[in-house]
Amino acid sequence: EQDDGDFRPPWVYSASHILTYTLIPTAIVYCVFLADWGEREHVFSPVRRWTMKYKESFFSLSPDEASLIE
Repeated sequence: EQDDGDFRPPWVYSASHILTYTLIPTAIVYCVFLADWGEREHVFSPVRRWTMKYKESFFSLSPDEASLIE
């Protein structure tokens, strides 16, 4: 058996890669869409405005759709 001086078990490397590829994108999504940056304009404001418009259009009915319900 070859001793290369590394005391960490092999699963540490797999866990490290999995956490890297999940935690970093999660942190980016949180910072862009959820973090409270205050009321002033900031670098993520355009993206947040676009997202709000998209959500509003997705969850609202067009006039034609509203007339079908009535």
